[in-house]
Amino acid sequence: MKHYLMLPLLLVICKIAIAQSPPPPPPPPPMDDDKIEALRVAFLTKYLDLSTEEAQKFWPVYNAMQKEIDAVRTSENDLRKGKDVDAMTDEELNKMINQHFDNEQKLLDIKKKYLEEFKKILSLKKVALLADAENEFKREVMKHARDKKGQGPPPPDDKPSGKSGGQPPAPDPSHE
Repeated sequence: MKHYLMLPLLLVICKIAIAQSPPPPPPPPPMDDDKIEALRVAFLTKYLDLSTEEAQKFWPVYNAMQKEIDAVRTSENDLRKGKDVDAMTDEELNKMINQHFDNEQKLLDIKKKYLEEFKKILSLKKVALLADAENEFKREVMKHARDKKGQGPPPPDDKPSGKSGGQPPAPDPSHE
């Protein structure tokens, strides 16, 4: 008879012990736009190895370009927002597709326009590295989003120096 009472008692004790384990930590809050923008500025400045003078000229032009690009992207997002492609007529679909390609052309035109502005401010090497720097920053942000550690992309100091020189720094033999 004692064995019959022990099993339910053991189950109750296990259930109580499991219920008292601490809850998992809450997910980290998403980074706000201001923090991401500050990280972008630091990351691109370091990646492109911008001097103070270059940075003072570069950032207003870059921000103006981003503002124009954001407007086109907003238009692109609104294009399909709330629309059921299956329910659209061929005429509506054709119009939507054409508007999509118009937006893609606008983005290309904006980038070409600002390319000329960047050439007035930066060396061609740094202008050529700008797209790489932007893509690398996006990868870092996406990696952060996947990891959800709440730490954000690594600060620019963690980025290998000499990026605009094309070669990573040589290993320090004193640390081997």
